[in-house]
Amino acid sequence: MKIRSLIAAGLSVLLLSACVNPRSFVDPGQPKLTYEALNKRSEPLKLKLTVQFQRNGDPLPRADSTLRDNTERILRGTGVVTPVENGQEGEIKVVVNNIADTGQAAAKGFGSGLTFGLVGTTVMDAYEMSVTITANGKTVTRTAIKHAIFTAIGNTSLPEGIEAVPINVAFGRVLEQMLLRALQDLQRSGDLVHHNLISPIPWYQISAL
Repeated sequence: MKIRSLIAAGLSVLLLSACVNPRSFVDPGQPKLTYEALNKRSEPLKLKLTVQFQRNGDPLPRADSTLRDNTERILRGTGVVTPVENGQEGEIKVVVNNIADTGQAAAKGFGSGLTFGLVGTTVMDAYEMSVTITANGKTVTRTAIKHAIFTAIGNTSLPEGIEAVPINVAFGRVLEQMLLRALQDLQRSGDLVHHNLISPIPWYQISAL
């Protein structure tokens, strides 16, 4: 009887865990960009990368490595900027602020737990990015680039056609969209062309072409 009770208890824990298993997805209300939306450069800008992850405006250093790894991967795929160690051509700084209502999220999660996942809920993590590029003594910045991750907890359905992914995958996708949007805006405004941020080609090199 004891063995049966232990097995039953173990199965109950597994079942309850499955019920409250969080499922994350990227905000479907934001337009989706692809890398093809950017104008690739014949020679990407070689810039030193610095990052900072924040939560509600306060630095969260333990998340910096995840932010850096994802940012490096995304930048290399753009064909616009290549992160390098020395940064002789300049610097790019990416700051991501997670604007989270931790009290509300905890309360919602606790409520789902009390009902063993029978009553579900969805919480939102808002993200805001700023990107600053400095080269040739000039600086351009884009701020307030926004996106969000939703996480469904317990017995609640996802919007139709939405793919649920682990939270780290959702973060990578949100970061990608914000960074692509920032670079696209910098290109459209002319801030990443030769006559603005990057030095023009010297006249003697033009005549030699």
